[in-house]
Amino acid sequence: MIFDTGGADMFGIDSVFLAHSAWKPQKTGRAMAGGAAGKTKVRVIFEPTTVKTGNHTEKFEYVPIFKLRDVVSCHVDGILGIKDIMNHPFEINFEHGYIKQHLGGKPRVDGYMKVPFTHKNKRILLQAATVVAGKSIKGTYLMDTGGGGSIDFTAATTHQHSLETIEEKRIITDITQFGLGNKEQETIVTMKSQQFIIGNDTITNEEISYLPEGVGAFGDHEYLGTIGNNIWSEYNIIIDANAGFIYLKRFKSGKKDCASYGYNFRNRTDIGKGWIVSSLDRGGVAAKAGLELNDIILSVNGKDVKLYTWDEEWRIGDLPSQDLVIKGKDGNIKHIHLEPKNPWK
Repeated sequence: MIFDTGGADMFGIDSVFLAHSAWKPQKTGRAMAGGAAGKTKVRVIFEPTTVKTGNHTEKFEYVPIFKLRDVVSCHVDGILGIKDIMNHPFEINFEHGYIKQHLGGKPRVDGYMKVPFTHKNKRILLQAATVVAGKSIKGTYLMDTGGGGSIDFTAATTHQHSLETIEEKRIITDITQFGLGNKEQETIVTMKSQQFIIGNDTITNEEISYLPEGVGAFGDHEYLGTIGNNIWSEYNIIIDANAGFIYLKRFKSGKKDCASYGYNFRNRTDIGKGWIVSSLDRGGVAAKAGLELNDIILSVNGKDVKLYTWDEEWRIGDLPSQDLVIKGKDGNIKHIHLEPKNPWK
């Protein structure tokens, strides 16, 4: 499951996972659902469903069925929002890899930084500031543990603060199915920030992104943008909704620039399609070598992608070079050699 604080208190299931499971719901219908890529009509299971995570059990009256793997990868079977946080403090410990609801009282917060937040419309909103080229973008941000980025600004914030006119180096990326919704392709622009400030802590040299034509969760909202796991994964987190505070304890010293191949993919070996190229940096290493969106990667360095473990797949970008065998959109096979490059130099 993806644990998504930006997903309110919803539980949703992937359509392929459901089709291959023993779960055969009897009462289904259709409803509109929204996400990062706008709105779309989805099937919904209208049967009370119990979900157990660790020692905690929740009941959901309905369950939407999403094409989640088209957005993330075949490793994802469902999405779980943060529910019932008003009753017990909730801990997200990135350092040791666990989440926990503290049913027996408040956990210790010695050494943690205290940041006030608002629990509104079943979402966590907090105050932060991002400094880009001397411009401070300060205000309300959405906590989004379902997002893999750092700071992603909405289209409204992009235009209000004229982010398109800032004279800084930027990477323009085309991405298919950026999130749930009906917009099939999105353009993301990435720059470097000077500072990201939350509470009394500052992260420097962080990548930030904006969506000039963002829709859905990245259209016009009360928040400036979302804070994703590139930021949150540097902290251990305790959410105390009754007190109205998030407690943060930094355990990482930040990230350094590194070489990149300029593309990403979604693993769809579950339906026999290999790794589908889902994002491509314009002018990046992969694009210059002839890689295209929706190309299917069949092998990397002579190894069939179906044979890669999840950990090996996760570290594929760390390889010193890549020799790819690709099935193009026209069905033809092509061979591409890639060597990574630091895009910020």
